[in-house]
Amino acid sequence: MPGYKATVVGENVEFIVDEESQYLDFSSTVLVNADNESNAQESALAMVREELLSQSFIEEWDEAPIAIGEIKQVDVLATTGLDGDFIWHFPEDDFLDDEA
Repeated sequence: MPGYKATVVGENVEFIVDEESQYLDFSSTVLVNADNESNAQESALAMVREELLSQSFIEEWDEAPIAIGEIKQVDVLATTGLDGDFIWHFPEDDFLDDEA
C-alpha cells in the first residue's frame, strides 16, 4: 500500500486559554498508508481531527475548520522525523492588525 505525506492546516481553531477564548491557525504533517490520494486525504484529516479531540481543542468531530494543505506520495520507510506535532500560530490578519 502506498504511503502519503499530508500537511493538514486549520484556520481560526478556537480553544480556551486561561478561561479566555483564543483563535489560532495550525499545520501538522502526518504520514498515512492508503490505496489512493483521496483515501489518504480522508485518513490524514481523520488523524488530525482525532488528535484535536483528544487534546480537547475541539468538542465535536465536524467542528474543526481543517483542510489538506499539501499531499504527496512518499516512501514511508525512507521518511523519518515526522511525528505529527502541531505548529500553532496566530492568524496573520490579527498579528498585522495589532501592529497598526
